[in-house]
Amino acid sequence: MEQATKILLVVCFILVAILGFISGIIYTEFPLKNPISPKIEKPSNGGLIPSTDEGAEWHELGTFKGSDDDYRCFNIQGDKFKVVMSAVPMITYQPNSMQVDVIKDNSIVATKTIEWGATEYPNKKREIIEVTSGPGKYCIMVYSVDLENWQVTIWDYY
Repeated sequence: MEQATKILLVVCFILVAILGFISGIIYTEFPLKNPISPKIEKPSNGGLIPSTDEGAEWHELGTFKGSDDDYRCFNIQGDKFKVVMSAVPMITYQPNSMQVDVIKDNSIVATKTIEWGATEYPNKKREIIEVTSGPGKYCIMVYSVDLENWQVTIWDYY
């Protein structure tokens, strides 16, 4: 190969690398909207399903945030409560997931998982776990796989 051809190839590879780097920065700072997912309006009560129990209201007990596994306990006064979980995955080109187990007396009473495929767009996802086990002490165990951040909010209904 001629010297000029070698130089031209090296310059082309460098330009492609720079273009990829700049595209990555733009993609992370200004992600495209996912045209497949429908727009969901969030109700004024935080997305919780309204109940017909007279006089009872939803009370936020607390919000936990993180990016790794976590274990937290809390006390419930009412006959039911909700765990609102949401997460944003890292771009790893591997499956990402978040699982939340609700535990009472060392037994799992409810569980829910949020998952992203290896090539899925890294949108924030949200799920709700509703538990009707009565008052008492509960714990949640959060299992995370390659998450940028997650959030869990506990709502008590009394």
